[in-house]
Amino acid sequence: MIGSGFGGAVAALRLGQAGVQTLVLERGRHWTYSPTQQVFGNEQNPMSQMFWQNDFAIWLTMQPTLIDRMPGLMEVVTAGGIQIGTAACVGGGSVVYAGVTVQPRRRHFEALFPAGVSYTELDQVHFPRVRQMLSASYMPEDIYRTDPFTHSRAFDAQLKRAGFPTQPIRTTFNWSRVRGELAGRLRPSSVIGESSFGNSNGAKHDLTQNYLPAALATGNVRISQLTEVTSIAVGPGGRGYTVRIREHAPDGGIVATRELGCDMLFLAAGSVNTTRLLVRARDTGELSELNEHVGTCWGGNGDAFVYRAFEGPTGASQGAPCASAVFVEDGFGMPLRIENWYALAFGGEPYLSQFSVAVDMDNRGTWTYDKATDEVKMLDWGPEKNLGPEAAAAAFSNTIIGRGVAGPSPILPPTGGTAHPLGGCPLGRATDLYGRVEGYRDLYALDGSLVPGNAGGANPSLLITALAERAMDDIVAHSG
Repeated sequence: MIGSGFGGAVAALRLGQAGVQTLVLERGRHWTYSPTQQVFGNEQNPMSQMFWQNDFAIWLTMQPTLIDRMPGLMEVVTAGGIQIGTAACVGGGSVVYAGVTVQPRRRHFEALFPAGVSYTELDQVHFPRVRQMLSASYMPEDIYRTDPFTHSRAFDAQLKRAGFPTQPIRTTFNWSRVRGELAGRLRPSSVIGESSFGNSNGAKHDLTQNYLPAALATGNVRISQLTEVTSIAVGPGGRGYTVRIREHAPDGGIVATRELGCDMLFLAAGSVNTTRLLVRARDTGELSELNEHVGTCWGGNGDAFVYRAFEGPTGASQGAPCASAVFVEDGFGMPLRIENWYALAFGGEPYLSQFSVAVDMDNRGTWTYDKATDEVKMLDWGPEKNLGPEAAAAAFSNTIIGRGVAGPSPILPPTGGTAHPLGGCPLGRATDLYGRVEGYRDLYALDGSLVPGNAGGANPSLLITALAERAMDDIVAHSG
């Protein structure tokens, strides 16, 4: 197994429960949380452990800051006109996301996925299972009414007055720990807007607190941290697979390089890295039977930020848990889910951060292997492919401003970035309907690479995890 994020954690648990001896290879570290110490940095206090093997702390709203190279939490990949954030730690994206756990609407899901992938089955079986495993829940009223969520109440009031009433949404925050922060028992983290680079006190129910410990408890699963997979190939004599790895030291050095063999190989390294491994393997001839759909249907999920001003009281900080959202089908160029977001820099300031995910059916990229540099790159993505979702988000915000309930912000939001990379091994094209990679036996993709560039107007964590649960039900049932 390569990767321990939403797809890999599901696969590890279900294989372990089925009695399959499973080794999870994770390039990043298993970080230990602290109730009082700042384990990770944040956007205003960058630290070396925030970034994967980079000389500079740089990401969307951040100014470049010199740091030490080490195996940190997140790799930032620049491809064409977009910055892509991809997790690098045990627990994958669940450590560095904002915890939003929402499902796509049926109409948009069915436009994106093959007919054989049943929305009804996901809605009735897999989405509820995942929400229960991740302890996803709505923000309690007592927390919503506190000072760090003044911006959440202002957001809801603006949208209600403008004719777009919001609804509460589920997140995976641990409300007991949020209350502990509010009461001064825990170091403030979620209530000051930390989340994108982890919560040092473990305030999110990330995968290190549910799926992964449950997998380890089966006795059949091991996790090898700081173990980066560099390439994959068919095993000796055409049997199984060879996985080439390099082992990292916590301070950033390379300890060793070697090869491992396996009978079954699950790729769950995230959209970018699963795609890069498969494209490289196909185009170097090491997995030459992979089909032409590998590397295709990549997208940034229609992510976009907009800032605007609000009147009235301001909180001393802006808490990270997202309280609410509204889905707008028509009128802005693309259907949009508009979410109540946060910004560390806006504590005490009268500005709101609006985050949205658009149903973008058109803008896609393709990853290709460059033999001259021995790199897998995305050469057909440029700034123009970010314009549609960003224009739709801005048009919505301008409508709110135009209705007299908000003002423009003098601060420009970030553009051309996504923390939701999707696609590269699209379900039903590069794989069968359950993630079995076409052309090879016992080779599987089970992560965001299966989602064809867009999650249908939803943050993708719930969808990725549910598709993995659905796939593992079938894989376990038909293996052996």
